[in-house]
Amino acid sequence: MKKFLITYWLTIIILFTIFYWDISPIARIINHIQTDFISYTTSLLLDNGMMKNHEIIINKHYSLIIENACNGMVPYLFFLSSIIAFPSTIKHKIVWGILGYITINIINIFRIWVITQMVLKSKSNFSLAHDWIGNILLISVSLALFILFVKTRYNYKKG
Repeated sequence: MKKFLITYWLTIIILFTIFYWDISPIARIINHIQTDFISYTTSLLLDNGMMKNHEIIINKHYSLIIENACNGMVPYLFFLSSIIAFPSTIKHKIVWGILGYITINIINIFRIWVITQMVLKSKSNFSLAHDWIGNILLISVSLALFILFVKTRYNYKKG
């Protein structure tokens, strides 16, 4: 357990430094690409003209902005740190790293769509939709993915 925790926290620091915090030029590029990707795919679920760049237009006085913190990288990097730190085969970690990335992105796009739909009904729904429903959804999915990763790790040692 101690080895897992040390590896987990070191991995978080390394991954966030490389892929998220602005101290790394790689992070700026990756976050820009990821935010563009999330904005584009979210726009496919919205009415035409609602999305402009990273901005979801609710009305002429109110919009939602998809920033780095909204692009799904934070929950993914926490998930990835967990699977890197947990003992398993490299193949198992790669498979679940890819599966986790895809799943977390799909859930994040759905989360942004739900937030948008709730805010369209009433701007006062933003905090409930974003801070509670959206974050609980991402945390729950990431935790479920990690549990499935742990439960399936022996399948990869046999095969």
